[in-house]
Amino acid sequence: MKARLAPAAALLAALGFAAPAGAQGDVAAPLDGVGAVRFALAHAPAVLARQATLASQVANYDKLRQGEFPSIDGQLQNQIARSAHANGSFAEFGISPTSNFSQNTAQVTSTYNLYNGTVQVQAQQAKRTAEGAADDVRRQSEQTTLDVTTSFYGLAARRQAVVVAENDLRYQEQLLASAIASEKVGRVAGVDVLRAQVAVTRSQSTLVQARADEADAREALAVQIGAAPETPFALPTQLPEPPLPADKSVDALAQAAAAARPDVASAKAAFEAARLGDASVDADLRPTVQLSGAFGSQVSPTSYVQTQQEIDAQNAAAIANYELEKQLFPGVNFPPPVLTPPVQRGGPGFWQFGITSTFTLPFIDYGTRAANHRAARAQIASAEANYRNALAAVEADVRSAARDARATAEKLELAKESERLARESARIAQLQYKNGVISFNDATQIEQTALSAENDLIAARANYVIAVVRLRLSLGPTDPAAAADVRT
Repeated sequence: MKARLAPAAALLAALGFAAPAGAQGDVAAPLDGVGAVRFALAHAPAVLARQATLASQVANYDKLRQGEFPSIDGQLQNQIARSAHANGSFAEFGISPTSNFSQNTAQVTSTYNLYNGTVQVQAQQAKRTAEGAADDVRRQSEQTTLDVTTSFYGLAARRQAVVVAENDLRYQEQLLASAIASEKVGRVAGVDVLRAQVAVTRSQSTLVQARADEADAREALAVQIGAAPETPFALPTQLPEPPLPADKSVDALAQAAAAARPDVASAKAAFEAARLGDASVDADLRPTVQLSGAFGSQVSPTSYVQTQQEIDAQNAAAIANYELEKQLFPGVNFPPPVLTPPVQRGGPGFWQFGITSTFTLPFIDYGTRAANHRAARAQIASAEANYRNALAAVEADVRSAARDARATAEKLELAKESERLARESARIAQLQYKNGVISFNDATQIEQTALSAENDLIAARANYVIAVVRLRLSLGPTDPAAAADVRT
């Protein structure tokens, strides 16, 4: 029996796409906050797009960098040529091409551009571009971490809102029961029962909407991290309250962030690449020095055959002449002829080495070089301004994050006190209504105040967690997912 496909996986299968390994629907256990962040860093489309760009830039750098090293290649070559009645271009010299020729070559070749200004500069530019792409991956990872953390604890807050709505419904049901009991003994009018029933109905409606909002937030978070919509999450029963970073001055935090933030490193890499761009304008004015060499073996089987045929003919002629002399002069003791030995196949190895130096100096370029220098220096000025702006933006971001974290911490303490007082007031109001001290409207109004205070506390806790994570990320951590771990 086939396993039931998740809706997203079923849709991919219907469209003819195979789900890749580690794609949607492969979550084995419910994800907590850190787990959701790590899953997003491995599956979120925005992060994967940055990683693809980085891989492309690294491949381009490796390709250009290859030109700075000697190439080593092996070569096997077989050449065969046959002709008949074809004199060719050497006929005027009385040379006729061999009608049957073959040649085998086995060699190892190497070429080394000892110095080529263009290649070196382009490789360094590609290196800076790849470094900038790596910093972009880190920056996107930090942004994804903050976005997923915000969504996760937003989902946790919506779950807490469901709990608050359930508590409010129980509270209103208790007021309804008190109204019915009081109406039976004539303590309150029947209209209070109707009002209580309306309040219960409203609370039920609020609870239904809270549960729908929680389900929407859960599915939206799953899609955001690149998982299936039905992915389970391990939500905390109570939103955490992580401590603020160790006591340090904002200036010290800003300095640390400037040295660690990927956006600063990316702007610096772009600035350095722009400076190399100006140097590359004059790269063609630098001399190039190229070393080349090869060693191997080369033989011509056809030549061996022809040579052996000539040797055989010469030996046969010498033997025939010897026999003829013996017949003509029987009394003379002629020495036997010395025969030419057969061809020794194979040949000695060969090697070759060469150096080529080239220096080209254009006498006139019609202003092209000057125009390229102006364009390159404009790029340098722009990149330098972006670099300085990135430093200022980092300092402002750290200051803002630290200020926001302190403010949310103070607001959280105030929200706790407000919620405690409001909940106590609602408890007392419920007792007062049961005893006929206050009206139903007063009890309901006090409960609404307590409900608002509870929702404010949930929002304050969520905002505090997000503010702490944002402050940690503003310092440029090496592991963004660790910054989202608010358990410590």
